[in-house]
Amino acid sequence: MKKYIKFFLIASITVLLNFFILVGSKAISPSLYINPAYLLKVPFGYSSHWIQPWRAHMETVPAKTFLDGIGIQFNVEKLVNLELVAEMLSKHGFHRARVEFNWGHIKYDDEKLDYDPNNVGTFEAKLLALKKYGIRPLILLNAYHGAPCPVKFSNRIVTTNANSGELKVELNDVSGLKVGYSGLSNLSDYWAAEALIVNISGNTVTLSKPLPKNIKAGQSILIATLKYRPFSVPDSKDYEETMEGWKRYVGTVAKFAAEVLGTTQSSNKGFDLEIWNELTFGSNFLYINKYYANNTYDYDENSIWGNLVEETADYVEKHSADFQGVQITNGFANTIPWLASSEQPNRINAISKHPYRSRNNYSQDKASRNGVNALGQKENIFVPTYSTLFPEYFGTAITTETLVRDMGPITNKVNGIDHGRYARGSNDPVPVWITEVNILPKWIDPNITIENALAIKAKTTARYLCFYLNKGVTQLYLYGAGGEGGDQGWNIVKQNFLDYSEQNTIYPNDDADYTSPALKTIERIVSKMSEELDLNLTNTRSLEIVSISDTHNHYQFKGNGTKAYPNLYNRDVFAFLPFQVNAKRFVIPYYVMTRDIMKALKPEKFTVEIKGIEGNSLVTAYNPIEDTDVPVAVKKRRSNSLTLEMSATDYPYLLTVQEF
Repeated sequence: MKKYIKFFLIASITVLLNFFILVGSKAISPSLYINPAYLLKVPFGYSSHWIQPWRAHMETVPAKTFLDGIGIQFNVEKLVNLELVAEMLSKHGFHRARVEFNWGHIKYDDEKLDYDPNNVGTFEAKLLALKKYGIRPLILLNAYHGAPCPVKFSNRIVTTNANSGELKVELNDVSGLKVGYSGLSNLSDYWAAEALIVNISGNTVTLSKPLPKNIKAGQSILIATLKYRPFSVPDSKDYEETMEGWKRYVGTVAKFAAEVLGTTQSSNKGFDLEIWNELTFGSNFLYINKYYANNTYDYDENSIWGNLVEETADYVEKHSADFQGVQITNGFANTIPWLASSEQPNRINAISKHPYRSRNNYSQDKASRNGVNALGQKENIFVPTYSTLFPEYFGTAITTETLVRDMGPITNKVNGIDHGRYARGSNDPVPVWITEVNILPKWIDPNITIENALAIKAKTTARYLCFYLNKGVTQLYLYGAGGEGGDQGWNIVKQNFLDYSEQNTIYPNDDADYTSPALKTIERIVSKMSEELDLNLTNTRSLEIVSISDTHNHYQFKGNGTKAYPNLYNRDVFAFLPFQVNAKRFVIPYYVMTRDIMKALKPEKFTVEIKGIEGNSLVTAYNPIEDTDVPVAVKKRRSNSLTLEMSATDYPYLLTVQEF
């Protein structure tokens, strides 16, 4: 009976949601904080500096979703004590970590895992460290073209000069080389068998494409022999052999992970999987024609995006005992907007995104042809002059590829295909996982100080987690625990702790000086979300913002004075992100979604009327970066609403509402 009641409720909510979409999408109404038109009035292919698609919906998310969704790229160096880093992450709120095990790590001869148990940087060591501190691994399945599949490398000597543009190279030794599988490597990139050998005559090899550079006689070159050909024409012999090899790799990794984690007999194997990383990075092995001078093979090359996912999902279903409790996300969606939840195989549980963003500068002379003004009209007569660099960029309509199209509950069309969390069906949602994201301070400002870089990462981290884990993303992995640039770069873990972990095996008694501001901020938000947490809470209460006002009229950019192109006021980008802790307790991050994270915003006051909360409630506000209380005043109480005067800045304060 409970099952049918739940289905009825979901169906009813879907019907109501579709009704409100039809009603709300008729016009843009700036007086409405939430309106589906904020998404639907900016069709794919169009963009807007004014309309905010993240305000197309507002959901009260269980706090448990936030707590379970905090992840990080476990990209620490081999010399670092992995257990210490995992302990640091666990102590500060991380429940998930992403670990790559590339297909190229499988041994050529027997296709087993190629690992050294004495090497602290191995896949096994990472899994064990994460297991010890209760962090669930997301294992990235990938075929990075530097070593895309099982491969043998060897060095050969070029015996005569070979000039750029030539197809033939004379080698000192051709023994063991295999036509169509062996090739010259790293000619223009870190790329195994970049130019395949298509013929061997004596010691002369003919290549699949001309040399991109001169190679002198006597020079040593690296040759790779691939176990499998690059993905080719569907249903061809090459394609079938490569696909079968891929599936064996998937099974090998899954079985090994379960053995290491001690979950082989468990109904939940304790890890999740991501299929592919980024199409913009290291993905040449997906396309056979990348290895040839011309499009030698005539077929739809992009078909592999769907085929590889479908074949993997089919393999998982046929070997379900090895994948119990394993969630699988489609990583082909990481860098493209085309892949939709409605098209995912049943065994695919999510689609992934990597919403990295650098600085963009806008001005009237950079007007786009497909603009939408503040009234929802498709015109772009005026473009504001301003600069953007902020975590929620892909939640706005500044880019047509807004993630709201996929992570939100509103089904919408992209090139005629249904997108949205429930596009596959209201009882079979496909959420978005953000499996990599960050903003790199050193790239923004090469001269940034360590202190300022750490402060910026505290702000961006809080904004990434609070915004996306409220707007439909269920897992978010920051990049990363380590990485390029140290404290001025990607690192969420402070560099002095990584240095400490190279020399020590015991966690420090006092880790305060070793903990980055970002980690401290996450820990404080987690603490607020965890207080009196009801782990079984699933049915949350809808809240409504009736109005937001201010007396200062501060804005993010200046318009031209018309209703179609007004100023973008700070109240227009006031983010209100409710999480429910238990039946009577809410923790609500709120802030001004400033367009430039490098420019600090002095706290400013807003008056906000919130409906859906008992008026007889205790209300407090907290600054998780500075670890201080902030002022909040109740201006009016009603039986089902509160009007508050709130101080807000450019990163989340936490509003706690405790009903009696």
